[in-house]
Amino acid sequence: MISEEINNALPFNIVDRTLIVNFLENVFISSAEKFNQNTIKNIDLTTFDKVIFDYTEIEKYDMFLFVFNKELKEYFYQNNKTLSYRGKNEQISVFFEYLSKLPYSEIKNTKIKQNPIYNLISNLGEITQKLTKDFYLFLKFFGEILKGFAKLFYHIKAIRWSDFPTQLSAVGVSALPISILITFLIGLITAYQGALQLHQFGADLFIADLIGISITRELGPLMVAIIVAGRSGSAFTAEIGTMKVSEEIDALKIMGFDIIDFIVMPRMIAIIVAVPFIVIITNVIGILGGLVASLGILDITVSSYFIRLQEALFIRDIASGIIKSLFFAFSIGIIGCFRGFQVSGGAESVGRYTTSSVVTSIFHIILIDALFTLLFPLIGL
Repeated sequence: MISEEINNALPFNIVDRTLIVNFLENVFISSAEKFNQNTIKNIDLTTFDKVIFDYTEIEKYDMFLFVFNKELKEYFYQNNKTLSYRGKNEQISVFFEYLSKLPYSEIKNTKIKQNPIYNLISNLGEITQKLTKDFYLFLKFFGEILKGFAKLFYHIKAIRWSDFPTQLSAVGVSALPISILITFLIGLITAYQGALQLHQFGADLFIADLIGISITRELGPLMVAIIVAGRSGSAFTAEIGTMKVSEEIDALKIMGFDIIDFIVMPRMIAIIVAVPFIVIITNVIGILGGLVASLGILDITVSSYFIRLQEALFIRDIASGIIKSLFFAFSIGIIGCFRGFQVSGGAESVGRYTTSSVVTSIFHIILIDALFTLLFPLIGL
């Protein structure tokens, strides 16, 4: 096996007794202290016959790339392992050729001292560059998704409908129990906290207004979206990412399949169909949770609760929550699939982008909710 230190810095996998070492986007000398000859010797040489150094993902690097590459190469050659390269562009080749002419001791012992302000500006620049690139790729992917939805009107058979029931079950049916439980508890908690305040003013009956409107307009759709983002959004990323790492995506492309129609669209349609139905069911459960708490601490009856709820709750309140849920579902689906296609390298990359998928989805859910909260009063919802 490869030592944990190398595994944390360089994603790797072994395919057909070939060790593939995937160098990350940024390889700097600041990481050199983690690596030494003893660390390299922790590699179990019996698990593979040849080695591939993959430079495809490298964007920025310094002399540490050359130093560490040299140590690994010498070690593998000494142990009769065949070494080859992938993604080694002309710039890296020229860089290696130049450094190979310098005394190795000078390269290894060189310490780069940079101004903290320079480092701060450099880091901000790298983050901006990465976000800009990410945004460009997302817009391109968003356009492909819109083209996929357009096929529903003129080429519906292009979509892989055989995968739709499986995805609908995974997104909808499997997410329903936990969504019901959490929304019931949210309704219970909201009613309990609201009842303590309303009881002070003798407005016990208005607990139905509080629960009905808050659950249908805000809490129901929001909680369902967060649950689905954690379950289904992350699952989309992990599934597609694993397919990409195992080169199944490349195989499908070679066979002539449209990746968007074959992989993405069944998941997108399933999540958009499932989430509004989950929201409708959980709205009912959340209102019942509020009723349970209200009956325990307020002087009201079941009939008076529902009569007041009927007077306070309008179709526009339920419709606003369902409209939000559609946009929530679309954002969760597209972000989950997009992050899946960004995976590269090995298992470490799958975990990293799966986490990013959940965090990004929740951020956009809150952002969309805030935008609709401001927009609905303007259009009368």
